[in-house]
Amino acid sequence: MRVRMGTIVLGLAWLWTGAANAGSVSQETSYFAVRGSTLAELDADLNRQGPYVAETGLRHPGATEVKFDGKVTYKKVAEGCAVARVDLGLTLHLTLPKWTPPKRVSPQTILVWRTLEADIKRHENQHASIAKTWLKRMEMAVRNLRTERTCAEMETHVNTVTRRYLAGHERAQIEFDTIEGREVNFRLRRALNRNLRGEAGG
Repeated sequence: MRVRMGTIVLGLAWLWTGAANAGSVSQETSYFAVRGSTLAELDADLNRQGPYVAETGLRHPGATEVKFDGKVTYKKVAEGCAVARVDLGLTLHLTLPKWTPPKRVSPQTILVWRTLEADIKRHENQHASIAKTWLKRMEMAVRNLRTERTCAEMETHVNTVTRRYLAGHERAQIEFDTIEGREVNFRLRRALNRNLRGEAGG
């Protein structure tokens, strides 16, 4: 099966509307049906039904949508203006494939699919993990900002820092996809061999 692991993270945005609990994370997963009785049929349907990613113009075997939001408030202090409260939030939506084997499907086909399905799930969960890490980093950076003369300057500083961390997050996601794309065939062969040994041992 041909697998394209270059999942692009969607919905990168910083929204200053609405409040969120500090560092709050909301995560949900939805599934799309894949049909077929052979590896070739599953491959074709996966490429036909997978989530469409506008950035690549392609469909992928899975996708992770990432949205940051939050609210930062400020307070007057003797030195000028400081950050008072930081409420950041992260919304994650994972899209994964789901296949129900029809009757008379070969055990080998089921084993290969389960290997691929597990790798797609691991890949998308890692995208989510990267986003959570950068949420924590960004929250800590904003909380520790130095005092500015005015609250307008403080807000400008916060905007600059959050943009920098969002850009860093995006680079981390792209780097992860690049590495995964290079290693996908080796990784799947290794996982399949491991599963085959497990089946033989069982």
